[in-house]
Amino acid sequence: MTLAMPVPQLIYSFIAFVELYLVPGAAALDFGASQWIWTDEISGGNAPIGTRAFRKDFAPPLGKTPVQADIIITVDNGLTLYVNGGELGTGGDFRYAERFCVALRPCLNVFAVTGVNTGGPAGLLAAIQITYSDGTISTIVSDTTWRASIAVPNGYEQLSFDPNSWTPAITQGVYGIAPWGQIAIPSAVPTLSLTNANWIWTSEVVNGVTPPGPRAFRRTYYPPTSQTATSATIIMVADDAYSLYVNGILVGSGNNWQVAQKYTVTLLPARSVVFAVYASNAGTVNNPAGLLAAIEINSAQCNCTSCTSGAYLITDGSWKANTGTPVGFQLPGFDDSSWPAATGEGVYGVAPWGMLSINAVPGPVFAIDGAPASNATAD
Repeated sequence: MTLAMPVPQLIYSFIAFVELYLVPGAAALDFGASQWIWTDEISGGNAPIGTRAFRKDFAPPLGKTPVQADIIITVDNGLTLYVNGGELGTGGDFRYAERFCVALRPCLNVFAVTGVNTGGPAGLLAAIQITYSDGTISTIVSDTTWRASIAVPNGYEQLSFDPNSWTPAITQGVYGIAPWGQIAIPSAVPTLSLTNANWIWTSEVVNGVTPPGPRAFRRTYYPPTSQTATSATIIMVADDAYSLYVNGILVGSGNNWQVAQKYTVTLLPARSVVFAVYASNAGTVNNPAGLLAAIEINSAQCNCTSCTSGAYLITDGSWKANTGTPVGFQLPGFDDSSWPAATGEGVYGVAPWGMLSINAVPGPVFAIDGAPASNATAD
């Protein structure tokens, strides 16, 4: 699940009428009232491969001034979210919702989504909580009041675009329906597990075995537009051992593939967050090797804890892997553009590793043999 790099300042929008249910005070946001929606192309539960556009225009009721929107959203298979014409973030794993918070204009606003289907079922699921200046809230959910388009016109997310020719989205059922079931939602208090993470390694894996020696892995996260990452909760394990770095700082190490370590890291303000791992396979040439991790990141706008965004990262093909461990690979400024994607070896629970225990107390802070020392500062 990769979020967008910073973009130019949001272009504010826009137009619409919505039915609102106002209640005092903030409430936990969930998908309980949301519906899975898509274009009217669904046949036999499946949709054509391709990219589709969705919009929800929002105008506050008379006398109400919107302040911010808290958004949870997911799309099978991927999404790009725009608010008031500016790209806010992306997502690439429908099993994990993306959580965003964004300031709103006092009058008209627009929420727009580019959804991607790579095959099979397709659907968009969203819930948006609007907070007003008087402390009241209202909730917008994905339903047939959203508009959908098979084409994705240039500028469709902007105020100047007229969506009146678009058809209403169709509903495929309420939250919880098959084939999607329950969706993990990032929270201010992380609830994290390895359930959907994948064991990964370099492309050297052949029939489940790998050459011995250390390898390098990296995953870069970009916070939503106008926000900075504030904290990260990380669960990690490697066969046989690893050292973890966050923006160049050594966080901890592990040397027992049967026990994962859990870390909570407070992040310095940064334009991006780089998770780098020095992982070592200490066995013979016939020994398996793998890296497994799940990460939840919280971000805030101008250090405002009342407006936070969240995202999940898991070990998968979005990580980069290198057969060497070049000097400085753990640092934020290192160029990994030539590194290939990591190779997946199977989801959590796959043989030979099976189910693992998690040690909530961080492992040793020192680096494993051969790993770089912690001598960097955050970017």
